[in-house]
Amino acid sequence: MSLLLTILRAAHCRSTHHFFALDALPLVQTAAGKRLAGWLLKHHGRYLTGAKDPDTRFRDFQNHVVHVEDGYWGGAPRVAHQWYDRMFRYVRDGRYSDAAHAAGVISHYFTDPIQPLHTAQTAREKVLHRPIEWSITLSYEDIYRRWLRDESRVVFQLSEGPQWLGEAILHAAKFAHRRYNTLVDSYRLDLGAKDPPAGLDDPTRDVLADLFGIAITGWARALERMALETELALGQPIPKANLSLSAVMAAIQTPAKWWIKRIADRDEQDAVSALISEFTRTGQVLENLPAEIDIVDRVMRIRRDEQIWKQRRIAQAESKQTAVAIDETITTESAKSSAGQSAAAPSTIPFPANRSEANDTTRTADSDQTVAAEQAGRQPREASENSTPSLHAGDDLVDAPSIGPKTAHRFAEIGVQTVAQFLAKSPEELAGRLATRWMTADTIRTWQHQASLMCEMPKMLAREIQLLVGAGYVTMRDIAGADASELHREIEAFAATSAGRRYLRGGSPPSIQRVTQWTQLPQKPRRRAA
Repeated sequence: MSLLLTILRAAHCRSTHHFFALDALPLVQTAAGKRLAGWLLKHHGRYLTGAKDPDTRFRDFQNHVVHVEDGYWGGAPRVAHQWYDRMFRYVRDGRYSDAAHAAGVISHYFTDPIQPLHTAQTAREKVLHRPIEWSITLSYEDIYRRWLRDESRVVFQLSEGPQWLGEAILHAAKFAHRRYNTLVDSYRLDLGAKDPPAGLDDPTRDVLADLFGIAITGWARALERMALETELALGQPIPKANLSLSAVMAAIQTPAKWWIKRIADRDEQDAVSALISEFTRTGQVLENLPAEIDIVDRVMRIRRDEQIWKQRRIAQAESKQTAVAIDETITTESAKSSAGQSAAAPSTIPFPANRSEANDTTRTADSDQTVAAEQAGRQPREASENSTPSLHAGDDLVDAPSIGPKTAHRFAEIGVQTVAQFLAKSPEELAGRLATRWMTADTIRTWQHQASLMCEMPKMLAREIQLLVGAGYVTMRDIAGADASELHREIEAFAATSAGRRYLRGGSPPSIQRVTQWTQLPQKPRRRAA
């Protein structure tokens, strides 16, 4: 295990979440925990991918926090329990690769609230959040070694109740929140802008070392408990994983992983530099505000507005100036005498008006395609499933998966109206010309994969294409001849994510029979846009 861990730490780790997930494994002490840890190492790629997916794939940043002074607001405990349930099902079904991915996801929701910046949000911290996290990432080894050298012992005792995982997250967040002001107030942005590690002084690094110890030790204890509960529920031990080839494969992948790490580091440094430049120039951060800060801030504002309206409604409902009752002392005569009189209109409680659904821009690809088809006087694409293929290079761009009428209009404004024109340009060029915050090059690249794949495969629904690309299958060559069971499992895994659920809109993933049909399609050269 030590050789494999050394290789993975040196070349495969690109963030603190990767390091936390790996550095906890040597601390696992129980037999059941070691058996589970063996599978995580065997499927280290999936484990490390899961450790970053909440940031890069799910982007459910409101679930990465526990705001201690705001009633412990945040979804981390709830979502961690959901993924723990999935991990158990995967282990039960022998799907250890998926179980490793689920464990990695849990590690993210478990360790994020142990970092002080995820326990509150202030105006100053919104500016410093990304620079501080980047400084911590580049200083990980120094902070980690400080904790290893410290003679103090971390105590992380888990509850015996069924909600032990959520309780552990809440208690750890409470501990970490005590260091929130220290971290925010002591960070030197002027130094960190030039040399990110220099933004953290020695006392701050010692504080972070304690929190590293809490996160790493806590995750090790959590893995032990999850392994124990899984084996008790199954009535048998988790099989032992064979790691004989894992170190070899990790070593083979080292050059590629090293280059990916360098590219990721350069991109993050550019993003931090742009943020600091905007703040220095304008005194605020708007254009380069990290998505995780923006999303959490928006959700918190909505929650506060709801609380304000709730308090107002309660106050209005309890107002003494309005009365509704039946006065049984009224006589028949007085009732008759007043029957012909017009009563004054009662006062009404001014409830807030509902927001118009016309402003909702979170429509899915299928709904956009259906509306576009109906407006054009034709049946939606799903009704014409027998067409071969489902999309052609000369079709309007609005017919492609994930491209609704509003998005197609944006592309039309820069001269891209057909699928062929869309596929002919690079994602970077399109993203630069569109100049919107949410249509990034990565997003457009995904849409191009979807459109290209739909031009290749016959009789496909838009959501089927979206699920295939989301699962990592972007060409017909990837699909034709693939193992149907493995492909079906990977589609189901993606379908369980927030992105997958948006594509499905309450529907079900394709059946194994449907997936088998795809794998039996003849392999052919990639279609080129005319």
